[in-house]
Formats: sequence, structure tokens, C-alpha cells
Amino acid sequence: MSKALRITQHGAPLDVLQFIEGDTTGARPLDPSEVRAAVRLAPIHPADINVLEGTYAALPTLPATPGNEGVAEILEVGSDAASAGWRVGQQVAFAPGSGTWRQRMVIQESSLTTVPQGLTQEQAATLVVNPATAWRMLHDFVTLQPGDWVVQNAANSAVGRCVIEIAAALGIKTLNVVRRPELVGELKALGADAVVLEDVKLRKEARAITGGAPVRLALNAVGGDSAVNIAGALANSGTLVTYGGMSKQPFRLGTGQLIFGDLRARGFWITAWYARATRAEKDAMLEAIARIMRQGHLTPSVDNIFSLNEYRQAITRAMEPSRPGKVFFRP
Repeated sequence: MSKALRITQHGAPLDVLQFIEGDTTGARPLDPSEVRAAVRLAPIHPADINVLEGTYAALPTLPATPGNEGVAEILEVGSDAASAGWRVGQQVAFAPGSGTWRQRMVIQESSLTTVPQGLTQEQAATLVVNPATAWRMLHDFVTLQPGDWVVQNAANSAVGRCVIEIAAALGIKTLNVVRRPELVGELKALGADAVVLEDVKLRKEARAITGGAPVRLALNAVGGDSAVNIAGALANSGTLVTYGGMSKQPFRLGTGQLIFGDLRARGFWITAWYARATRAEKDAMLEAIARIMRQGHLTPSVDNIFSLNEYRQAITRAMEPSRPGKVFFRP
């Protein structure tokens, strides 16, 4: 038996989350294709809060242990999992949504991903979601070359910061939209090429900012008027990829942008990518991201680390909008 967090219903996060000291789900006998793992570190993402509230797109069958991401050590391996190459003592991460807010877990080997060598525990625990989302959006929709420009809103978000650092490592330039002026210098220190405030009308200003270079990819995490604004920076036949809706406003594009600009609108969800990717594809992507991490980039800022029984403090802190870094559980 071990400790875990659990929900039996959705609602206000502090009302529905429960601390369980006698969790037996990680102690049952293994099927051949399963492994038993000890979770070492697990972050609290905004999507985790949405799961607790019942507002996320994919909700677990209740009762459930939340936790979208984390890093763990394999304790025991089923026979088929061993044949697939998994071994005791190996450091692993999980497909998004695996339920990592617990000490022990039993999981299908197909849901595991290899943690590359040379990463900090914080990097390993946050490898699978935010950097991977940024990597895929920079690679899967438009073929970008060094010197090309990308525009994004919510540039100070976790994914937005990953876009900046990965793009800089690849030689891709970023035009970043934020809401607060104090973020300008901070994001430029990360590698951002240009940072503007949300009220800058990019349809008029983008050419001056980029020196006339075309912008063929826009990344939207906000929706509403902000999506219209960054679409204004796109060149004809550009692509706008939406991966979030922070404003809680519907996604919008101007009719003229769509017709006369021949813009493409796409959506992206990293969970769906993992569901269809092969192990080789996952490993190749994570190793590419790890190379950037080993150069000193993409290291999450840590605000605080809590034990599972401190869940009330952890969730309260994670829901504070002004905190300077990521909140983690160390089970």
C-alpha cells in the first residue's frame, strides 16, 4: 500500500481532491505488458486543475488519480514489458494523463517513454507535455528553416517559453505577444527576437518588426481577439495552430483574413499525438528536446515542491496566477 491523491467527483479542486494513505492500485500483480513504478516528481499543470474541475477535454473514469505528467523509476517489469526493453531501475516518463499524483503505479509499457540521459529531475518530470507541444507545433505544420519567423500569443506561458527556447536553438525567430510590459525583457533573455504587447496591431506592424520577412506560422493559446491579432501577422497561405483557449472566448479569424489571405486554421493536442506515435518517434523527439535541455535550456523554474499530504497548499499555490515557477509533488 502507498499514498496517493484521488477524486471521486469533479468540482472545486480543494473540495474534490482526497489524500489516500492506503492506496493499493500500485501493489496488484502485474500483467505481462505492465510495469510497476515509483513516482519521483510530478508537476501540477493547468490541465490538471481542469481535470479536477471536470472542464478538461479528456476526463478519467472515476474514481481516479490525477496527474498529467511525471518522472518515475521502474520497480518491477512484466515479461512482455521486459521483452520490449524495459528494465528495473530505468527512469521513465508517461503518456499524458497517466495519473502521476501517487507513490506507486502500475501502467502499460506502451504508455511509457524513455527519459534521455543527463537531465535534471525537474526537466525529466516536465519533458513530455510542454516542450513536446512546442516541438511538434514547430515541426508538424509548416516546414521552417533557420531565419524564418513564428508569431505566438501567451508567449510567457509554459508552452510559449518552450517555443522561444526551442526556436532559438533551431535558428527560428519568434515574434511574441504578451499582456504585461515587465515580461518583455524576461522573454528576450530567453531568446525571443521580438516581444510586443497585446494591443499592438500586428496586421500593421508585423512587417516592420520582422524586417519584411514573411511569417508562415502562428501559435494560438488564447482565442478571441488575440487569435485575430496574431493571424494579422501571417503571410498569405500562412497557418494558425490553436492549442489552447485561455480567454475562454471562441476561436476567431477575420473573414478577410481567411478569404483573401488564404489562411489555414489547425488544432493541436499533444495527448492525441502520443496516442498515435510509435515508440521510436517518441524517443527521437524527446532525445532532440533533451539535447537542448543539456545545453542549459528548458529548465523549469521551480516555485515549490510539496508532499502528497500537503495537497491543499500545493493546489492553492498552483492556482495563483502570479507565482514565478512550477509547483510539484514529490510523492
